[in-house]
Amino acid sequence: MRRRIAILAAGIAPLVPAAAPGSSATFPRSAFVPNAVAFRDSVHGVLGGGWENCADPALHCHLRGAISITTDGGETWRVVRRTPRPVVALTRSGSDYVARYDDGETLRSRSGRTWNPAPLSTAGINTLFSVCPQGMTVGENAGDADWSLCTTQPGAGNQGKAVYRDLTHGWVRVAYTPMAAAKGHGGISSYGYPVGIAGNDDGFGLIWETRGTLYSTSDGGRDWHPHPKVVRPEIDFGSWAFVLPRGGVGWEVVAHGGTRYRRLIATADAGRTWRVVHRWG
Repeated sequence: MRRRIAILAAGIAPLVPAAAPGSSATFPRSAFVPNAVAFRDSVHGVLGGGWENCADPALHCHLRGAISITTDGGETWRVVRRTPRPVVALTRSGSDYVARYDDGETLRSRSGRTWNPAPLSTAGINTLFSVCPQGMTVGENAGDADWSLCTTQPGAGNQGKAVYRDLTHGWVRVAYTPMAAAKGHGGISSYGYPVGIAGNDDGFGLIWETRGTLYSTSDGGRDWHPHPKVVRPEIDFGSWAFVLPRGGVGWEVVAHGGTRYRRLIATADAGRTWRVVHRWG
């Protein structure tokens, strides 16, 4: 039986809200800011959100969040639960959804409509497990537990990164790039700060970044393809990504900088083409 490690601690600082070009820094207190998404199938999904940083009094925001559901692939959403803290991570563990607040507390739900506290021992979360070598940090994992993203310390817009897969003969590094290299093995640039990875058994996977772009793979992580026209470096910031266990269906929540102006994009062909499903802000 495979290990289920649904969400791994990233060690990446949250995005700091900032004003979009030409807009005011004061946002409505009721504005919903999506952070993370997970789907049961191509039409049923859950969205979690809330400001991750309310330190700036000019933003007039509350440190709280909400959980919404969709039944049409993400085109429309309905709030089913108000939360006392922002929801910053979502995934699937078996037949359940697992959500995580910004303070580490976790919730679990079968349908996405009703949620209950989930102790770490039963939430499918293991923050101690890591295949990353000494000196590297494990990233978020929103997909199959047999994928892992490892990163070095960031600096000047660049960061060393490596992708590991748990194959039949153990954990194997399938792609990597040193911090000082423009490209390493597998097509991943050192530019950008990777946040997490989501992959499935069919070999489809996504890496989302802040300050960088979105990467996709369809061959199990050995070759990665950037999408700078879909997620624009220095303009767009990846907040969360998710893929279904089978096929090439995936989503990413993309932020315009650190603002509440965000969009949900989706692919149905393993990252070859993307479309905007929903916009906020």
